[in-house]
Amino acid sequence: MKIRTLYFKVKDIEGATQFWEQLLQIQPHKSFEKWREFWCGNIRLGLLLNDFNDPVQGSGCVPVFEFEDDVLLDYVARAKKLGAEIVLDGLDNPQIKSIVFRDPFGHEFELSRFHD
Repeated sequence: MKIRTLYFKVKDIEGATQFWEQLLQIQPHKSFEKWREFWCGNIRLGLLLNDFNDPVQGSGCVPVFEFEDDVLLDYVARAKKLGAEIVLDGLDNPQIKSIVFRDPFGHEFELSRFHD
């Protein structure tokens, strides 16, 4: 078994797409009116337009992106510049090694140092 795709239900597909394009510095490999999908290593990150009034309370999914130390801080800075809020900063904590953000659309994601 494997995880193929993680996706967020979003009210603003264009805004959410721009956020993730700019943060990850990649373009979606699938782009439809109600669905966008990014290749992130061996998992797909999807955005689904929530135009069916499905109630969403906060983030039900927290994707974790792992980076080498030499690029991690660039992603942290970019997330902040794009308006993401820090939820938990454990980047320098050897037990955690990551920082959790909430994007401008209410979804949480984690930027992490590589773990052994």
